[in-house]
Amino acid sequence: MRCEHVKAGGHDAIICGGPKKRLCEFCKRQYATKQCDFPIERLVKGRYPDKMVRRKGTCDAWMCNACAVAQGPNVDYCPPHERNKLQIMEARLRSRIGA
Repeated sequence: MRCEHVKAGGHDAIICGGPKKRLCEFCKRQYATKQCDFPIERLVKGRYPDKMVRRKGTCDAWMCNACAVAQGPNVDYCPPHERNKLQIMEARLRSRIGA
């Protein structure tokens, strides 16, 4: 952990911390710099104990630049969701041509 000595208002202080470095969830060799932007829905507990609610969001898996698959400016997918996207596209094409 990195620490700094600072002076604030005539007092000395030591501040420790900084952003936590995470390893890529896929290759586990490089530091993660991006999160997966693949859109997903999650079931979470609702207001009442027996009620589940759908929440839209993104995958948010941490990945390095090498593992990230760019989809456009500032949009990256993790390797499993990139494969999933291709399977979804193939299924849509098959259903359109009746194969």
